[in-house]
Amino acid sequence: MLVFMAVNHIPSDLQIATNHIFGFVSAAEGFVFLAGLLAGMIYTRRLRRESFGQVRDACVRRAAIVYGYHLAAYFTIFAWVVAFTWETGIAPACSPALMQYSPWLALLAGPFFIYQPGLLDVLPMYCLFMLVLPFLLRWLELGYRSRVMFVSFGLWALSNALIPRHPLVSGIINTGAFNPVSWQLLFVIGAVFGHAWGRGEKLLPAPRPWLIALVLLPAGLLWATRHAFLDSPWSYAWLDALTNKNNLAPLRLINVALVFYLVHLALARFPSLIQWRPLALLGRHSLPVFAGHIVIASMLLAFPALFSETVGSRWISTTILLGGMFAVAGLHQVAARRQHLPQPLLPTRQPWTLRAIVRHGKHALGVANPVHR
Repeated sequence: MLVFMAVNHIPSDLQIATNHIFGFVSAAEGFVFLAGLLAGMIYTRRLRRESFGQVRDACVRRAAIVYGYHLAAYFTIFAWVVAFTWETGIAPACSPALMQYSPWLALLAGPFFIYQPGLLDVLPMYCLFMLVLPFLLRWLELGYRSRVMFVSFGLWALSNALIPRHPLVSGIINTGAFNPVSWQLLFVIGAVFGHAWGRGEKLLPAPRPWLIALVLLPAGLLWATRHAFLDSPWSYAWLDALTNKNNLAPLRLINVALVFYLVHLALARFPSLIQWRPLALLGRHSLPVFAGHIVIASMLLAFPALFSETVGSRWISTTILLGGMFAVAGLHQVAARRQHLPQPLLPTRQPWTLRAIVRHGKHALGVANPVHR
């Protein structure tokens, strides 16, 4: 998912294999679902060993770490835009507008999630989801799975009915490309499956040939419609409304569910597909890798003449981006190993107040008395 998302954020010829290849489904849906799945599994196991307060504190710490990486990426891009503009007299291409025209407002609005320009709108949403996660898992532990799903679906339905299908961009306000009230549904579904995984339960029935055929047929039709092999039964306006990404519109949600089920079957049959070590390295360090790719992609987008106008330049930019992601993962792994290395114990002279025996010359006088003079 990280590689797919990263490649889709720059002009790259690899997008033919990464951008909506399964229909009206992007890598972002997989990223959010997997985040909920893994978080649900990990923190469910902790909740069964520890108290709710400890799990809540752990989720808050995780949200704080995510927030820190978001700030690091945001302020790095901010410094890049300001320095580039100061040096050249023009703002870099594709840079956030508020950073160009009102840098002081951008400096204040970004940390409060008021301003979430392109590429900087995923981690804030993840922060919010992590803060809600411990309460979600407690309700699931109490047996309220149906109620949790009902509330989550209700919020998704209301947001699709009441909230515009496009981000709100006005002045210092930019809500980003993902409506969290709608996208929470994917995270919640992931957390529900992760909770069951952490408890050793299975929620999906055993695959049957008729069920697989029932899933393959609509998934294939949606794939063919997305890639224009079939004419859409709806007008362009209706198709856009039904597959809108900002609100995770109904037809897109159905397509996501069908594709996720088929991917689940494929991975259950061929688990080695996700065990390639280089990709596992990126997955283990997904947070710094994701934050790092935002910065690298923003800098590549600033030079369209160098990195997007020819086939060779696009391959160069793709190589730089992927190489930078692996470099970030490698550096983070080295730093993590150094942090966990045992520290050598240096011989130190014991203070006289802590010595068990007080010696005078060659004679031991017995246990030391703290008031002995």
